[in-house]
Amino acid sequence: MIDINKIYVWIIITALILIIPGIHYITYLDELCAMAFFGVAVLDAAVNHAWRKYRLLWLITAIIGAYTIYSIVLLSNNTPPYIMMDWIIEIKPFVPFAVLLCAGIRFTRIEKTIIEKICIINCTIISLLMMASIAYFGKYIIDITVQHISYCGHIIFLCMMLYLFCKIDRNGSIDRSALFTTITFLTLGLLCTRSKYYAVYICAIPFLLYYRPGITRHLTIKHLIAIGLIGILVITVTWTKFNFYFMGGADFSNINPAEIEAFARPVLYATSFMIFVDYFPFGSGLASFASFPSAASYSNIYYEYGINNVWGLSPSMPDFICDAYYPSLAQFGIIGVILFIWFWIYAYSFIRIQIRNFLPQYKYNIIIGSLCIIFILVESTTGTTFTFTTGLLVMALLGIASYPGYEMKLSADTHRNDKSLCIPLTDYKIQ
Repeated sequence: MIDINKIYVWIIITALILIIPGIHYITYLDELCAMAFFGVAVLDAAVNHAWRKYRLLWLITAIIGAYTIYSIVLLSNNTPPYIMMDWIIEIKPFVPFAVLLCAGIRFTRIEKTIIEKICIINCTIISLLMMASIAYFGKYIIDITVQHISYCGHIIFLCMMLYLFCKIDRNGSIDRSALFTTITFLTLGLLCTRSKYYAVYICAIPFLLYYRPGITRHLTIKHLIAIGLIGILVITVTWTKFNFYFMGGADFSNINPAEIEAFARPVLYATSFMIFVDYFPFGSGLASFASFPSAASYSNIYYEYGINNVWGLSPSMPDFICDAYYPSLAQFGIIGVILFIWFWIYAYSFIRIQIRNFLPQYKYNIIIGSLCIIFILVESTTGTTFTFTTGLLVMALLGIASYPGYEMKLSADTHRNDKSLCIPLTDYKIQ
């Protein structure tokens, strides 16, 4: 038997070590990471006869594979090589979640210590870069290290969630120093100046400080007022950017080329809605719209909808085509949107199982899993973090944090058929 658990853990550790230099110098790190997870899953299935264990992975592969065939055979919006490239891009964020949810990996104490140290080092480096950018070097220091300051917020969030997960003890508790470290670095992440990060931060702090399993059953007027105030605060910190990007808040009389994305994004969203209608129900196909391959090999769709002359979306300047994840769902049509929504409901269901059973050792699994989902959904509004290395590792963590719920669900299902195979939910312990 091959010890697959160790391989998965070291894929995560290697990706964490390379995540900062990988932004500039190992641009295919995300693809290599996804391929490693997929390859090990196939190896596990073949050698250890575990094909059924990864049925979620095979289902996702089959669905996106069917869209690939649809794009090549029935449509002609791009060439087969770029459609295959988009197949890799579209499947890669789902692979770590599906693989690690199904595999149910666990970190040893040594592995946790290694991950903790890497996360602290990464956050320290990123924090110093942001401080240096503000105090001395300006934008230049960010440009030559991580390309864009938004990556700083992504890395800090990822590393702090992994750090927090590794700090959970066998009773599901986290010591105050670890919680203080997490909140401190998350606060330093505000230096990235991204509204999306502010929104995630505002959700994260109350979760970390106040959440308890079963808290929703004991909500008071004070709690509801607090939730309302948090919602207002999230809207407040993101409203300026939302208004600028989507509601005409930009000053058209004084255009700054560095902010030209403000015009590209609304065009992408508006066009995506038209594609949903015109290419009902399966969309315009892979590599056709709002994805990197559709810009690398300029898609026919941009000519069809007359947006090939929009600055930032044109053949000569396609820099903002791959600028938000949600518009790219037009490639999959209404059916793809339904499947995308189903995926997140399915992912949350494992967290929901842990909430329903009110087991205190799952408190931080619930918090971390919920924040991972919030992070991806918020980031996807005006970015494609979901398909980059940071997004892949956030999805990997979501799969790991969701696993106790997965095992409880299996236990509950088995209980209906064979009580001897059931792990009682009240007796379940994290191994």
